[in-house]
Amino acid sequence: MKVVFNSISKNEKESAVINAAELTDSIKMAISLLENGEAAIVGYKDGEKCSLSVSRIYYIESVDDKSFVYTKNDCYEVRYKLYELEDTLDRRFLRVSKSMICNIRKIRSVKAAENARMKATLLNDETIMISRNYVKDLKKRLGL
Repeated sequence: MKVVFNSISKNEKESAVINAAELTDSIKMAISLLENGEAAIVGYKDGEKCSLSVSRIYYIESVDDKSFVYTKNDCYEVRYKLYELEDTLDRRFLRVSKSMICNIRKIRSVKAAENARMKATLLNDETIMISRNYVKDLKKRLGL
């Protein structure tokens, strides 16, 4: 895709024009980002409330009826169920097991594992398992 940037004076109103054959999910995401800015989720760590931009999230995991958001170096508890988060997150996120949603842009590599599962290594060198029920979706989204 060709991208063009035109500089304008400070007193002119900023705008963006997208020319495309169809309105794809990627274009919808770009429009949402331009109109609304980066989405955020409220998380809690050490009794402190934190705003977590969605782009910082590596994966979200549910353990013992609690949900946790993992970033590059930290873990935050969130007060949402996994299915609620799944409905609000964009195309960067994919359910990879019954208890986990992963940001596919944070995946460095994937490798076949036993029982038709896959092992994904994230950019922060953590390893997560992709359940066999979700391998097909992951391959499709990664273009494998």
